[in-house]
Amino acid sequence: MNEIMLREIKDQPAALEGALVDLRRQVGDLDLGPPPRKVILTGSGDSIIAGTALESLYRRSLSADVRAVSSMEASRYERFDEETLVVAVSVSGGVARTIEAVLRARAQGARALAVVGRPGSRLAEAAGAELLMAEPLARHTPHSRDYTQTLLALAILLEHLAAMRFEPLDRWPEATRDVLDRAFAELPGWVEDSPQTIFLGAGPDRATARYGALKFWEGGAMRAIWDELEEFAHGSQLMAAPGHSAVLIGGAEALGRAQEFLVGLARMEISARLVTDRPPRSPERFVVPDLGGAAWMPLVSCLPLQVLTYLTVQRREIDLSVEMGGAPYGPLYGEMHVEWTKHSAIDTDLG
Repeated sequence: MNEIMLREIKDQPAALEGALVDLRRQVGDLDLGPPPRKVILTGSGDSIIAGTALESLYRRSLSADVRAVSSMEASRYERFDEETLVVAVSVSGGVARTIEAVLRARAQGARALAVVGRPGSRLAEAAGAELLMAEPLARHTPHSRDYTQTLLALAILLEHLAAMRFEPLDRWPEATRDVLDRAFAELPGWVEDSPQTIFLGAGPDRATARYGALKFWEGGAMRAIWDELEEFAHGSQLMAAPGHSAVLIGGAEALGRAQEFLVGLARMEISARLVTDRPPRSPERFVVPDLGGAAWMPLVSCLPLQVLTYLTVQRREIDLSVEMGGAPYGPLYGEMHVEWTKHSAIDTDLG
């Protein structure tokens, strides 16, 4: 059961190796004009999570103002000009609000680039330029391979914009292979039947916490919440209860604070584990390789969360080929998802 999800996860090292060459070739052929004054990374779901995860890397690599915002915010609340580059991400290339954001941005003079996983998409047509990722293997599973392909495409684009080559990208495929092998060996002990899993992340990895929760939601609607690590102490801790589980994600900068939370969570009778880039390893501490500091950690910190999702789905015997794991309202919820994301009316009126 769920063989396609397992295949997607395990295919990532080889997929990254192949895509590195192809995407670098593609960006070499792009003509995005003069260096932008402002860069907007936008999308929805995993796409905006990937943009948020790499926002820090973009900011430290470019002199431009860089922001990662949802497609709704980009479309309805952002203002653009001819010095703006909009990087619009959608694996399907058919998300209505992202298409709308591009159309509105271009109407105000901005340049746009579609980062998509399917050729001939509506988003690429709206943008007038595209960076084409590897096509998905499936879209009914908690997305793993598509997410790392999106991270890679955005990082390769940043190489182009910053006119530099990022050595960590060349090490990433092999690092991914190592992390996945260890995750399948080390994380079975993290799998629980807790009624809710809490994902908490710091710095760029607040995006990874959001990603982890979304994978659980996609995994048959398993109960999960997410928050920024520090902000958990300011309200969302009230949504936790004894018997819940938690996964904290953060590198060296957040390690001390995370350890404080681990002590408190134990007192709250919440079983908590840590994903970090600092040793030592332990049964409750999964260590990912340091690719170059906090800005690079989301490339590898997402991987153990993928494996944890798969192992938990298997433990709970959830069939991912059935919407929402077989909930009676699953087909209706799936129908509404398509209606809201793909068939929503596109409004290009700038008011």
